[in-house]
Amino acid sequence: MESISKIIDKVSDESASHSNDVSRVIQKKLTYILSNLTSGCNEITNAMISSSDGIAWASYLNEGLDQHRFAAMSSALLALSDNLITETNKGKTKNVILESSEGNVFVMHAGSNLLLTVFTKSGANLGMPLAHAKKASEEIENLNINII
Repeated sequence: MESISKIIDKVSDESASHSNDVSRVIQKKLTYILSNLTSGCNEITNAMISSSDGIAWASYLNEGLDQHRFAAMSSALLALSDNLITETNKGKTKNVILESSEGNVFVMHAGSNLLLTVFTKSGANLGMPLAHAKKASEEIENLNINII
C-alpha cells in the first residue's frame, strides 16, 4: 500500500506542475458544467474533471480535498478498470462506482482523454447522481477538447 501511495504522490506532483496548462476558457466551460452538476443534484457533493494521464483540469471540491491527488487516483482507477474489462472481453468501461459507508464515488470517461469523478453523500440513491454524472460527461465530451 505504501508503494501505491508513493506513485499517487508522484503523479499528483506532476498534475500540480501542469495546473496552468489548461486554458482559462476551457477551464471556465468545464467549471460551469461541474457547477451545474453539483447544483442540479443535491446528492452530489463534489466533482472534478481530469485528463486520463492524471492532470486536474477543473474541480468543484470541498476545502481540504486535493484535486491533484484525486486526479491521479481517478486516472489510475479508471485505467485499471479499463484493462480489467478489456482482458475479460466485456466491452468498454462505462463507469467505476465505489460505495462506502460515508458516500460514493463515480469515475467515468468524459470523451476519449478526459474523465469525470463525482462524489455523493452517504446513503445517496445511486440512480439520480449517476444520471446527472452521465449527462455531464456527455456535455464534456461534446466540447471536443483535444489533448496533445
